[in-house]
Amino acid sequence: MLTPPFCPNADCRNHTSLPFGKRWYHIAGRYETKVSGTVVRFKCLACGKTFSEQTFRLDYYVKKKLSYQRIFEHITNCGGLRATARIMGVNTQSITNRLGRIAHQGMALQAELLSGFTPSEDLVTDGFESFVSDQYQPNNIHLLVGKSSQFLFTYDFSHLKRKGRMTDYQKAERERRENAYIRERRSISHSFEEIADVVEEFAQRREGEESCLYSDKRNEYAQVLAKSQVLQALSERGLFHHLTISSELKRTIHNPLFAVNYYDRELRKDNADHVRETVRFSRNVNNALERIAVYQLYHNFFKPFRVADKELKHFTHAEMAGIPREWMQQSLEGLFTMRKFFSHVKLNWSQMRVWSRLTGNLDRFDGVYFPEYVWM
Repeated sequence: MLTPPFCPNADCRNHTSLPFGKRWYHIAGRYETKVSGTVVRFKCLACGKTFSEQTFRLDYYVKKKLSYQRIFEHITNCGGLRATARIMGVNTQSITNRLGRIAHQGMALQAELLSGFTPSEDLVTDGFESFVSDQYQPNNIHLLVGKSSQFLFTYDFSHLKRKGRMTDYQKAERERRENAYIRERRSISHSFEEIADVVEEFAQRREGEESCLYSDKRNEYAQVLAKSQVLQALSERGLFHHLTISSELKRTIHNPLFAVNYYDRELRKDNADHVRETVRFSRNVNNALERIAVYQLYHNFFKPFRVADKELKHFTHAEMAGIPREWMQQSLEGLFTMRKFFSHVKLNWSQMRVWSRLTGNLDRFDGVYFPEYVWM
C-alpha cells in the first residue's frame, strides 16, 4: 500500500506542511479496478477530502497501462507518433496523453533542480524555426542553452508569418489566414521577453560575478534586453555583457553560438516533429511543445554529454552544467511512476504555457478537454 506523501487538496494545510509525529489521514476503504487491481482510499483529517493511491501515481485516470519508459525512449530517438502507437498497440491519442504526462514530469524536474541552482557558465540563445499543421503556420522556438554544457535551461514559442518564395495563390491564402485567425499572435519580442527573464534571474544570482549572453544580431534581442532595468544596471557595473555574433559564421565548434546550433541539430535529428521535408510534422502546437519538453528531459538528464569520449560519456549535460549527480538521482526516482504536482513546483511562465496548453494553432481550436486534476 502506498503511503500518501501529502493531502492532494491544494487548499488544505496538509498539502504543503504535514503535522510532525501525527497521523494526518485514515484509510477510508478500498475498491477494485480492472487496470490497477485493489486501490486504497484515504481521508484527510484536516479538510475531510478523500483521495486514493492513484491520485499520486503517474497512471491516474488511465484505462490501460503502458510503459512510459518505452514511449520515452522511442519518441526521443526520432520515433513518430503513429509508429509508436502501432508498436504499443494503441491509438495515437493514448500516446499523446502519455507524452503530456511525461512532459509534466520533465518540467517539474527541471524546475525543482534549477530552483536552488546558479549556472556558472555563459549562456547562448537563438531561435529554432519549424512549423505546425502546415507551411502557413511557421513558428520560432527560442532556446536558452549553457555555452559549455549545452544544457537547455528554457525555451519559448512564437508565431511567424510565412516567408520565402510563394505563388500568387499561396500569397492570397496566407493573407486570408492572417485575417481569419482567432488567436493572438505571439511575436519574436514577446517570446524573447520570457528568455530575458530567465537570463535576468541567473545574472542576479551570480552576486558580483560577470555573466554573458551570446546571440545573433537580431534587433529584437537587443531591444528586449535594453528594457530590462536589472540587466542594464548590471551592464553599467560591468557584470553583464550581451555579445552578438553573425549568423553567417560557419556552425563549427569554434563558433560562440555552437551550443545552441548543436541543440538545433539534435532537435532536427531526434525529434520527428522537426525533421525537415517529411510527413512527420506536428498537427498541434501544444503537442509539439510538450514533445520538446520530453526531449529536454532526455537531453539534459539522460543523454551522455559526449557519446564517443571515454570519459565524458559518463556525464550528462546536467552534470556538466554543475548540477550535482546526487540531486539529479534523487529527483529522477519515481519519474515514470509517481506523479509530480503542479502546486508543488515553481514553473517559469514559458513552462506554465506548455503545462496548461495555453498556445494554440492559429486557424482552429484545439478541442482539448482540461480536467481539473491538470492544475493540482
